[in-house]
Amino acid sequence: MKHFAFATFALVSFALGAQGASAADSPFAGTWKFNSEKSKLTGDTFTYIETPTGFRYSNGGTFDYDFAIDGKDYPTFSGRKVSWTKSGENAWDSVFKDGNDVVLTKVRRVLSADGKKLTISYTNFKPDGTTGEGSDEYVRISGATGLAGKWKDVKSKQDGDSVEIAVPAPGRVTIVTPSYKATASGTLDGTPMALTGPAMPSGMSISMKAISPSKWTYTTTLNGKTISKGSQAVSADGKTMTDTSWVPGKESEKEVDVYDRQ
Repeated sequence: MKHFAFATFALVSFALGAQGASAADSPFAGTWKFNSEKSKLTGDTFTYIETPTGFRYSNGGTFDYDFAIDGKDYPTFSGRKVSWTKSGENAWDSVFKDGNDVVLTKVRRVLSADGKKLTISYTNFKPDGTTGEGSDEYVRISGATGLAGKWKDVKSKQDGDSVEIAVPAPGRVTIVTPSYKATASGTLDGTPMALTGPAMPSGMSISMKAISPSKWTYTTTLNGKTISKGSQAVSADGKTMTDTSWVPGKESEKEVDVYDRQ
């Protein structure tokens, strides 16, 4: 989810809540900023499968879509689309857009001369007018040449967004990610909360259950289909917040995102 124009998923890791005696008691309330250096962002895998008309992308759990490297738009999920063009002997550019042709992410992929490493760099275009840069290095797990094969992330770099959390009443929460103009608001009893904003796909929601005042679990869905699960916790000193998430069926490829209190 790091670089396939799924910047729309930014709020997934930020969907925070609290449950306590009063709003003032919530360890989650405040502003938090993602810290890439403290986080564990590598280990995820995906596969490009060659087809008679091009390729199929699969994350091995929740997302699959077909595309061809011909500059045309192909559907990905929830009204989103992607186009691919060849930009060199071993390089490809792709553009991810929403249903209104608004550019969400631009991606450059470069394959090493020996075919064993795939470097992916990307720019996310955020609704507030800013951009975010990132990159990943994947090593080949299967396949021999070209894009086709299974790839594993071994090096990742992401910029950091901030998230603002308000707890207006016990058992209720409002979360805002300013750069994405994204919001989630609701209760913490497992009732789905809609994730809304100009970069959010329609039909996306998250349900949360508190395990303790400083820890809970969550499930994120898209049009009723589970796309991620996770747990979140605030440290004893209240200075850091850790989000551990995974794609269903890929529990061995967990991502750990760490946020610092601002």
